[in-house]
This record gives sequence, structure tokens and C-alpha cells, in this order.
Amino acid sequence: MLDPRTLGRPVHLLPAFALRFSADLAEFLRGTLNRRYGMQLLVSDATMTRQPQPDEARRWHVYESATGRIGLALDRSLVLRVLQCRYGLQEKQQDVDLGTVPVNASEERLTQRLGQEMVMTLMSRIRHGLQQLASESGLADGDQASWRAESSDAAGAWWIKVRLGEARSGLQADLRFSLDDAWMNELLSQLAGWRSEPKEPLKNDAKPLASRIQVKLVAQLLQRRMALGDILDFRVGNIIPVSLQATDVLVKNSRLFTATVAEHKGKLWLTAFNDTK
Repeated sequence: MLDPRTLGRPVHLLPAFALRFSADLAEFLRGTLNRRYGMQLLVSDATMTRQPQPDEARRWHVYESATGRIGLALDRSLVLRVLQCRYGLQEKQQDVDLGTVPVNASEERLTQRLGQEMVMTLMSRIRHGLQQLASESGLADGDQASWRAESSDAAGAWWIKVRLGEARSGLQADLRFSLDDAWMNELLSQLAGWRSEPKEPLKNDAKPLASRIQVKLVAQLLQRRMALGDILDFRVGNIIPVSLQATDVLVKNSRLFTATVAEHKGKLWLTAFNDTK
């Protein structure tokens, strides 16, 4: 479905943004869960699409910042796997009906904290667009994500879906991030700025033809008709009164412009060019 609000905006760069974010998320997992608990989580896929309607009911954790709201729906199997590794429980992921496993306070706290760190990673990537991340997160002071509430509705229509997997335990889990209008506008603005920057300086032969053609301009400052007798009466030191106003600008004796003569720091300058009729 065509969204008129996206016309003229860099929507075509969203797949590239999703891949950049998946790389950031993979680095986050490597430095936290994998290193801390000996897990082997890998990111296998990442896409960003607009969801006109929810595909199914989900449990969204909504995080709020100074810019707007971001929702995160993560599979419960991922949280339970982290808890298993934290407390040294069974090594392999068992086929358990998660609906029969009660939710405890530890799982709730882990879900909120893990979601907050992932949302902060997404916020940092949005701030940088497609550019390489700096050593720090680059978030403005006070623009921190805080858990707000659970919701059955997504924060917005644009979703980022990331697939995680762990071969050792057979875990396959999905992360779904939803952006509200404020964060989506921020993302598109960052991508538009990246799009407008030239990837490399233009070579001389790639510049417009008009900027590569050089012509010599000749300014005819004045032209005055005088009688021959007056010219013969000239003596050294005589002064001919003239007034520099509009002058002609020629290219190979062809009159193309008229200009005004001005004085600046002891030099004469041409200004206020006008095409000749």
C-alpha cells in the first residue's frame, strides 16, 4: 500500500539500515549475553517493513524517550534461554509449552532490562543513520529509553524484524521493534542527510559542462566621442571628465552583458550583471 507520507523520502534505504542495525545488535549480543553467559547467539536475518495491520496478537514492551516511543516484542523462549544460562540449568532447549510455564519476577526484570539495552542500541543506530558508530552511543543527554508499559498494540506501523538463532540449543527467536511517527521521522531525516552527501568528490570531467568551459571577459569601461580639434589640443596633465556607470562586458567583441562598475579597496569591480537585449 502506497503511503503518501513517504513520497520523496529515502524509504529505499531502510533495508540497508536494517542490515546496519543487525550488525550493531550482533555486536551487542557478542559483548553481553554470549561473553557473559557462554551463549552462542547469532543474527541470521533482519528486515524492515510497514505493517498495515498486526499479523497476530503480541506482547509489546513500550520504551519511551525524549524523542518518542519504541516497542519491542521478543520471543519468550529467548528470555528463558538467558535465564537457563545465567543459573546453569539444562544445556539444551527443551520442547516445552511456554504457556504452562509461569512468569516470575526474575523473568520480568530480565525482559525489561534486556529490552531496554536493545532499544538503546536501536536509538543509537537511528542517530547515526548509515554512518559508522562512534566510540560512544552518541545519544543526547536525557534521551534515554525507559520502560513505560506493556501493550497489545505496536508503537507504530514500521517494524524491524530480527531473527536470532543458537545452533547448540536449537533456539530460534524473533525480535520485533516498532517505531512511532516521531522516531520514524528521525530515522528518515538521518537517511535523507546521508543520501544528500556525495560519496566521493566529483572529478573535473564529471562536472557540468558550463563549469568546465572557460571564457575571457573584456570590460569596456567607457566610450566617448570627441572632436578631432579637442584631441589635438590635449596637453600633458589635462583631465577628461568621465563617469563610470553601466559598462559593456564583451566576449570576443560580442556584447553579452551590461554591468555596473564599483570600487572596493582601491580596485574596480564589476557587479549587477544584466543580459543584453
